[in-house]
Amino acid sequence: MASLIEAFPGRFPSEIWQEIGRLPVGMLDEILEAKGYMHVKALVDAADTAEAKQRLPDSPLVGLVRTIEFALAHEELEKRRG
Repeated sequence: MASLIEAFPGRFPSEIWQEIGRLPVGMLDEILEAKGYMHVKALVDAADTAEAKQRLPDSPLVGLVRTIEFALAHEELEKRRG
């Protein structure tokens, strides 16, 4: 509950509790994961030098962002090749 309160500032705990009961099981966890991904993606995108890239946290989420970026770039290259 604390992580949800932190993730959705300005919401009362009672509002969040209502959403937990209303939404499908796991939906709020997925939202938290997506917010975390967006945050890390922004960090990776902002790292525009080799030094900045070295300062990125060594985390599985950074690895996931890089893996997805690589896959998307590969997909785009394949489209261009026809």
